[in-house]
Amino acid sequence: MKRIRIMAAVLAIAMAAAASSGCGADSKDGGDRTTAQPAKQQEPSEETTTGSAQDAEQDEGKDDSAKASGETYRKIPDPVVKDGDKILFVGNSHTYTNDLPGMFFEMAQAGGHGVDVYDLTEGSYTLQRFSDPEDELGEILTDALQSEPWDFVVLQENTNAAVAFNAKKDMYPYARKLDEMIKAAGGQTAFLMTWAPEEGAGAFSREMVQGQLAAGYRTIAEELDALLIPGGEVFAKALEQDEELQLWGEDGQHPSVEGTYLAACTAYALLFQETPVGNPYLADLDQDKAQELQGMAQAFILDQD
Repeated sequence: MKRIRIMAAVLAIAMAAAASSGCGADSKDGGDRTTAQPAKQQEPSEETTTGSAQDAEQDEGKDDSAKASGETYRKIPDPVVKDGDKILFVGNSHTYTNDLPGMFFEMAQAGGHGVDVYDLTEGSYTLQRFSDPEDELGEILTDALQSEPWDFVVLQENTNAAVAFNAKKDMYPYARKLDEMIKAAGGQTAFLMTWAPEEGAGAFSREMVQGQLAAGYRTIAEELDALLIPGGEVFAKALEQDEELQLWGEDGQHPSVEGTYLAACTAYALLFQETPVGNPYLADLDQDKAQELQGMAQAFILDQD
């Protein structure tokens, strides 16, 4: 079982190569497990960019939202995650805050599953940049997908690109491109639906923004016959059951440890088709809180009709 941050591994090897040769580092070779973190950048303002995009594409977005709101798309992995599988998480600070891939890995280990978990993340990154072989991280991802097989690749889009009134031009073309590469590598594509800001965005309530995110992610997942990890919707349903939950961090955009743990439980339940209830990995949460979140993930993912 391995847990590797691709970007950190590449940088570490490049630095070692540069030190030994005395020249600039340009190595793109693979590497061993490392715990170094990639650089973190602040996410763009949800309030500013979401509002301007809505003005530009309001009518089209309403049509997409109405269509998606009346549909419920769910897909079960075929096959589900099994021992020896390689799982890659690709995203930005919504994925690396509190180390969602690491929590998923620890939960898998604690559940007796021998899987390898990798991640490639950077602050503010979009699927457009990840799909661009001329981009630094896009080149790394392209090389990874073209040079070796993968079983699952989890894609998390920038919030502003994923909302329904932006997604047709800002998300879908690049999601299709990445999905094609993932399938060519033998993998199943999964989209990680993120959560709206705790206080919404400008004039738009949290519920309105979450509806737009749900429509944006669900539409492309259904088109591509991809998996959908409905993180943001699970946040909303969890708060309906327990309004005292603290799922966001201090900035109101990124998840708290509770929020990341709930997202990890959701991913675990969907990808393994196995309940997280009783999993001994608690992510430093108290047992009662962790068990509450585990039960919510089971209810929202596995107990649906």
